[in-house]
Parts: sequence; C-alpha cells; structure tokens
Amino acid sequence: MRSLLLLLVMFSAPVMGCELPFPNLGKAWCLVPAANDSQAGVYRVSGKDLLVRLSDRLIVRANGFTRESLQALDSRIEAVSELYLMDDAAYYSVSVGIRDRLPVVIRSLSEVQGISLVQPDILQLREKHAADVSTPTPPTYLTQLGIPELWPATPQGRGVRVAVIDDGFDLEHEELTHTQVIFSYDTASRSQDVSPGGEDDSHGTRVAGAIFAAHNGVGIDGIAPQASLIAIRQPDTWTSDTLLSFYLSKLSQADIVNASWRSEWLLEPVADIVADLAQNGRRGKGSAVVFSAGNNGMELTGEDSEAQLQAAVVIGAANGQGQRMRFSNYGQSVDLYVYGKASPAVVPGGYGRFSGTSLSAAVASGYFALLLSQDPSLTLHQLVARLQQRLFLYQSSLQGPES
Repeated sequence: MRSLLLLLVMFSAPVMGCELPFPNLGKAWCLVPAANDSQAGVYRVSGKDLLVRLSDRLIVRANGFTRESLQALDSRIEAVSELYLMDDAAYYSVSVGIRDRLPVVIRSLSEVQGISLVQPDILQLREKHAADVSTPTPPTYLTQLGIPELWPATPQGRGVRVAVIDDGFDLEHEELTHTQVIFSYDTASRSQDVSPGGEDDSHGTRVAGAIFAAHNGVGIDGIAPQASLIAIRQPDTWTSDTLLSFYLSKLSQADIVNASWRSEWLLEPVADIVADLAQNGRRGKGSAVVFSAGNNGMELTGEDSEAQLQAAVVIGAANGQGQRMRFSNYGQSVDLYVYGKASPAVVPGGYGRFSGTSLSAAVASGYFALLLSQDPSLTLHQLVARLQQRLFLYQSSLQGPES
C-alpha cells in the first residue's frame, strides 16, 4: 500500500524532467534519459551514480489476478507472463510493446485495486565477487571449517538441493560429470543449455566446483560432492530474469540458493522474493539464500544491494586466521566471514584460482549442504548458528589454551 501511495503522489506532482517515476522500498525514484542515449533505452537514476537500461516491460506485483485478467486492464498491454508466485501475491512481467508507453501504463496500473507495486524492468550492472589476490594459497577453507572430518559423518550433501544462480557452467568438466543436475536453465536463451558463453564466462563453474567437485584424486575436492545441483545461468541483471531465476529455484525445491554476486541497486521485488524463500522455503524451515558481501572494502549501510538484506545469509571474506580481509565489505548485514583467499578452483576446461567473497559464499553454501544432509530438520537460523559456532571454535583454537 505504501508503494501505491508513493506512486499516486509522484504522478500528481511530477518531478521536473522526470520521465519515469516509480517507487522502490518506500522511496520515490526517478529515471531520466541519459544524454544522447534515450533512444537506446539508457537512463540515469536520479540521486544515484547509476545508469540502467529499460525495455518495454514492467514488473507488477498483484493479488487476485490471472495473466488474462491483468492483460485486460489496459489495451496497451500486449503480453503478461508469471515470474514468481507467493502465497499472498504474484509478480508478473507485463509487456507494453513500445518503451514510450511505460509511464502511462505505470500510472494506469497503479490505480487498480489489488496491484501493490509497478516498476519498469531494469537492467543494471551486477558485480561478481572473485577478488584478484596475487599470492595463491592452499584451500584452507576445508581445514578451517573441519570439512574433511565431516565427510565420513555425513552423506556429503546427498539429498540436498543447491541452486547456483550465476553465469555459465562447464558441466562436462571431469570434476562435475558425476554431479546430479536435477534442473538447468539459461535465462538468456530460454533453454536448458547452461554452458559458458565465452572465455570470461567462468564464474559459475568456479562456484560449482567449490561445492560439487568430485573426490576423484585429481584437482580439488568439493565440499558437498553428493548434493544435487540446480544450475541457473543468468548472465544479465534484468529484474524479470532475477525473479524468474529465484522462482525456478523455488519450484525445484532448492534448500540452498547460492548467489555469489550483488547488484548496484536493490530493487523491491528482489527483496520480496528473498524474504519469501527465507521464511517459507523448506516447508517453513527457511531456504538459505546466500549472497556475497562484495569486495569493495566498504561498510554496507542502508538498502543499496542484496548484501544488505536481513533475510539473506550475507558472507564476507576472511583470511586463514578467521579475520576479515581488507577487501571484503563489512557491516551489520554481514552474517559471517568465511575463508576467501586465493585457492585452487575448477574453471571451464581445466583448473585455475578462485578468491574473494564469491568463494566465501560458495564455501558457506557447501557447508550448509553438509549440515542438511546430516540433519534435514535444521532451520535456517540453526544453519547459520552452526557455521558461526564452527568459525568461533576455529579462531579459539588458534589462540591456544589459556595459561
């Protein structure tokens, strides 16, 4: 309701030069065409140093509508598709055919009872968080968390479903051919082929390797090699694709969703669906949605990115002594600091290095998978507490016995 009131205020008193006003997380925002780029759909977010691209699509949160009844609300709507269904509402992608129609259709839909949010579908820069650390070190995260000792005592992730939302996956790699892939989808091609799209398309393979790599005597050993993979390739940041990626994770009954990235700007639909998974996933025990804190070395304040979501599990990077690394972002929203120094990794076609809060998030996700394979009754809060306890014990062991 607050978002709807904000929309009505904005449209009744339009901002000078604001071509496209809309609400987000209780604030009024304005998109202004970027110089010489308006024809290309590039806009500047007023009050932020951020450029975004628009299409002809809107993101609509509604309750009590079908796709057909939503499309019937305005003759300018050409197509409607479901993006994410919740118990009390649903998110839809609404296409209006021509980008110039966006403002008037936003205003039209915002006045309809049962519609609580209308935003343009936005493409923004998303950061992956593999830091460039020049001095390679062994995969200390295994010993730091006591993972080898857990392998004989757990099914090594068997029965646990881990969704990884990232760029491409080299599922033909010798370390991943054993992995049970229960679902795969590429939001760009709308196909089940999640193969890397080029040389730079390696981040998803590195994340998957840390979690799932085979214990085959070569390369690296994955943390939870018997877990099942939900591989979702999302190489862009359209809000609609992000909602779809998380919804596919939900439909595939993901216990853990690994997102080793964060966006420049947190949008309300993403905050909604993360909260839904954390509260209602795993039949009410809560799915762990794991985000990277980021590698900018800054304090996270406000509501700028997914790394500030209280419902998410936000992971920063630590060194071999369990202390936060200088490059890792920090702040109240960061739940844990997990090993993030340069480590051996699986890359498309071979082996390389992996580091930063991306690695830290993958390690946390793999550890959660081990715990859940041993005890599926654990709640989200209990999972986080178990990892916190393990990290505390490790740091205590470095200090030695009291004299």
